[in-house]
Amino acid sequence: MIVLYATGVSLYSAKVAIALEHKGVAYERRLPPGGTYRSAEYRAIVPAGTLPAIDDGGFVLSESDAIIEYVEETRGGAPLLPADPRPRARARYASRVHDLRVEPRVRALFPFVGAPPGPAADAALGALRDAIAALPALIAPSPFAAGETFSLGDCGWAPTFFLADRLAVALGAPAIRYDAAIRRWREALDAVPAVRAVMGAYAGAVEAWIRSKAGG
Repeated sequence: MIVLYATGVSLYSAKVAIALEHKGVAYERRLPPGGTYRSAEYRAIVPAGTLPAIDDGGFVLSESDAIIEYVEETRGGAPLLPADPRPRARARYASRVHDLRVEPRVRALFPFVGAPPGPAADAALGALRDAIAALPALIAPSPFAAGETFSLGDCGWAPTFFLADRLAVALGAPAIRYDAAIRRWREALDAVPAVRAVMGAYAGAVEAWIRSKAGG
């Protein structure tokens, strides 16, 4: 059985968990030894010291896309990469858009949760809004990132959209506006059983983290 090293609030841990659930792969979720990805115990297992990571019978791998593609190649279940080269490329592309263009702008808001409002927080929120506004042209979901079926390109987006919305609320900012195509994409994502299986616990962990940062 695959061991998934993950924490409740890790967006990329949720991304990999969604992929594993979608493929029906048995896994055991564990917190990093020592309680944090920074611990010496964890780095002894995962030298990169990042989350998530997997241990598949002694084969240790980190980085979410590398993990998902490894699982795709070594396990059966519902495919996460389309057979046709063009949709397959679109799935990989959408995952990179997530990891490089949008998720970093969500993460940039973390230091402002529980802090006094100011121009730096406003600028970070503006950058996130711009990144989300660009998505319809970049990805054009129909209804999923690579076409009609859920794929690698979709795995990270439900946690990211949820976290973006919650952080905007936590910072006392107006709600993020989404294009109609992105709203339809979100509805399609929310209907995927693997997404539902992961998002309940993820949402609870995020809410608890926001309360802790806000002194609640």
